[in-house]
Amino acid sequence: MPVTVNTGTDVSRRVPLLTTKLYIPPARPDLAPRPRLTRRLNEGIERRLTLISAPAGFGKTTLLSAWHAVPPGSEWPLAWVSLDKDDNDPVRFLNYVIAGLETLYEGVGENAQVLLQAPQHSSTTPTPHGATSRLRGGEAQWMETVLTVLINEIAALAEPCVLVLDDYHVIEAQAVNSALAFLLDHLPPRMHLVVASRADLPLPLASLRARGHLTELRADELRFTSDEAAVFLNQVMDLGLSAEDIAALERRTEGWIAGLQLAALSMRGQDDLPGFIKAFTGSHHYVLDYLVEEVLSRQPEGVRAFLLDTSILDRLSGPLCDAVTGRDDGQAMLERLERANLFIVPLDSERFWYRYHHLFAGFLRARLHQVQPDRFQVLHHRAAEWYERNGPIAKAVDHALAAEDLDRTIHLIERIGRDLLMRSEVATVLGWLEALPDDIVCARPQLCIYRAWGLLAQIQLDLAEKWLRHALAGELTENMKGEAGAIRATLAAFEGDTQRSVELAQQALERLPEDDVFLRGVSALNLGISHMIGGDVVAASHAFADAAKISEMAGNLLVSVLALCQLAELQMAGGQLHLAAETYQRAQRLAVGREGQPLPIGAMAYTGMGELLRQRNDLEAAARHLTQGIELGRQWSETHMAALDGYLSLAHVKQASGDAEGALQVMQKAEQLAQDLDSMVLDDVIVATHHARLWIAQGKLELATRWARQWGLLESTAPTVARVQGEILPLSYIFRESVHVVLARLFIKQSKPRKALKLLLPLLQQAQELGRAGSVIEISILQALAYQVQGDAAGALTALERALSLAEAQDYVRVFADEGQPMAQLLQETLSRGISPDYVAELLGALRNERKAPRPRAAPSPTPLIEPLSEREIEVLELLADGLSNREIARKLFVTVGTVKWHLHNIYGKLGVRSRVQAVSQARELSLLA
Repeated sequence: MPVTVNTGTDVSRRVPLLTTKLYIPPARPDLAPRPRLTRRLNEGIERRLTLISAPAGFGKTTLLSAWHAVPPGSEWPLAWVSLDKDDNDPVRFLNYVIAGLETLYEGVGENAQVLLQAPQHSSTTPTPHGATSRLRGGEAQWMETVLTVLINEIAALAEPCVLVLDDYHVIEAQAVNSALAFLLDHLPPRMHLVVASRADLPLPLASLRARGHLTELRADELRFTSDEAAVFLNQVMDLGLSAEDIAALERRTEGWIAGLQLAALSMRGQDDLPGFIKAFTGSHHYVLDYLVEEVLSRQPEGVRAFLLDTSILDRLSGPLCDAVTGRDDGQAMLERLERANLFIVPLDSERFWYRYHHLFAGFLRARLHQVQPDRFQVLHHRAAEWYERNGPIAKAVDHALAAEDLDRTIHLIERIGRDLLMRSEVATVLGWLEALPDDIVCARPQLCIYRAWGLLAQIQLDLAEKWLRHALAGELTENMKGEAGAIRATLAAFEGDTQRSVELAQQALERLPEDDVFLRGVSALNLGISHMIGGDVVAASHAFADAAKISEMAGNLLVSVLALCQLAELQMAGGQLHLAAETYQRAQRLAVGREGQPLPIGAMAYTGMGELLRQRNDLEAAARHLTQGIELGRQWSETHMAALDGYLSLAHVKQASGDAEGALQVMQKAEQLAQDLDSMVLDDVIVATHHARLWIAQGKLELATRWARQWGLLESTAPTVARVQGEILPLSYIFRESVHVVLARLFIKQSKPRKALKLLLPLLQQAQELGRAGSVIEISILQALAYQVQGDAAGALTALERALSLAEAQDYVRVFADEGQPMAQLLQETLSRGISPDYVAELLGALRNERKAPRPRAAPSPTPLIEPLSEREIEVLELLADGLSNREIARKLFVTVGTVKWHLHNIYGKLGVRSRVQAVSQARELSLLA
């Protein structure tokens, strides 16, 4: 029940006090409920102190007023004091504390107040805004006496109470801090203190924390979660935003409540909400007004100048700040800003690197533009010089560009461009080159080559060829000539001219020196792609393995990861799912940045692993991997093939999960991406073929037949070409196989088994000759279904048994389960004949949509760990291995993200690793994971 404030007491009868400072702010109806935080407040009430510490606008006061409106489980009554700068006088401060308590219990603190008003043995007139002498020497003893009397009076109360001190950051006087520390040290058992502040308290928090006397709520916990943001924006503010828009706004505001409120107010009446969200920054006038009034204007001049000068930096360290500002107090200032909760976030445990909250940084930059527009180039120039000396050089390029220092920019890009391309940071390099005038890039052959490589990695073939021509028009070194040859070979492979691509790649390998591992790796990759398109699995596998080995030695992550993913794809085609899984995992381990985050180049590893997991019928894990692969692909390029592959596999995952509408929606995204990816025709073939397969699975045979007719596939009994956008496109072996398989599936559904079998027989023979066991499994299954329609039971069982014999050892499931009831009938027959009974029973369970029971995991063998992992840490590790984010793990285990981070910290320490990928790898080596 709500706490009733005793308004009958004359709280100002001795000293003139503002009673409005004792009123509890009413709970706001325009905010989402936050039960997770009120639970924390309720749980902390048995401790001495709850500290709520966060920057302006994080909802500290609002949280406490809402907590009061729905009282704690123990129903402790609540007294409130809103502090201001005048309360730096310790006598005034204690008068308000007593007055606040008197709103609950009439007469409490009377004796203490008498002592406060009595003449002191060395009386002085209280000094406004702080009187630090009041707790020195004898005065300290006198104040402790007052506090002791007050504490005794509180302890004598029959009822418990909570005292809230709001806005404590205005207190600067050491005398008041000392009084609060004494009160906390001797707090009566039935009293709880809550302090809300924008800055940390100058109190021994570590001691309170160690003794279990402290509950802390900080900015990370006060931020709106995705669910809370959705409730606030759509239910409270009635904006009707999509999940994507809410997620984008949450990322932009970093869960800052005031930022979300300001954005919501600004969105009212807006027609283009997604566009507004994309453009919402710290320069928006509502944000500017709030931060100027609530934050910047309250800082001393030296702090304001530091904030504005360092706003151009996306990461802050003491030495870097000194270089940019021309001062020598960078580290001290960063620590001061952190203590003051001035929208600064530490990026490491050593408190060396920091960053500003994104909206706050945007606000500071807008303010700098407003008051000192000419200072930007000077500051960026200083930052570029510092990064060039200290690294990373990529940051030096960013600041040199911002300073419009073209000579330095060109020099730095030529110095590190290849290294970044090898690390798959393609978008970064292209962004730099696009920011330079075209005539400057054209005059530098090395820059032209880097641009061609980047465009080639994004499958922008026409533009890659254009910039290659610009490079060839200049004066090339022998190394540049080798790079140009490798680019030509890659272009030929993508254009389907496999013979020329093989010739160019082989020539490059013969001519290149042994120590040019970069170009040798690229040429080996090109050779593998050409052999793969031509269907030569063995030659392609050898080339990809060589490319991966050579490139890993050279530190060329781009080529090594690409080669491993292509090798894994061939292993899947060869029916080697276990081996492919190991290869994809190796690629994922390589595709990790300096801070442990997946690099964009890992997109293919995640989408490939997602498709493999789909085949194993682990649909949840498949969806997670595919979603991450799509996101990484989009980071690499908005129109990247890895994202396209991810959408195609995800559509089939949706279909297998029973979400037919969702499958079609994902397929539409794939089609749109293929249209955007207009430099290749083959991607249109791939997407259309997958879409036709989806239609067939959903019984939409008319649409699938229209596809076959439009693409000219019904004009021949075994089409070797397709009619694409009015052009005749020859189908290489891989594409011909995928088209024929879908066409055969259509004929079976149309009860035309002879046509299907006529297509499938040569496919089977060629797949067997090429060692494509994965293809043999699928083709054999379709043969079995065709024989079934034809009424040939013996032929059907023979074909199905061939598929089962190849598939069982590799845990194939979906290739059978996707065929529905006709396959169930065939499997029942094989089960009755005792053919692979355990495996067939598992397949029948998948056809009935039964979840596959997890295989029992053997107890881990003794490990060299000094301290073993707890059961909860093992759970976190298993979810980590499945690719879940911290937030997803938290939701799965019903804990906070902070708890997950704590578990990860312990796991890393016990395993002796520093990243998620390393933790999973080490755990597998120690048999802690299956």
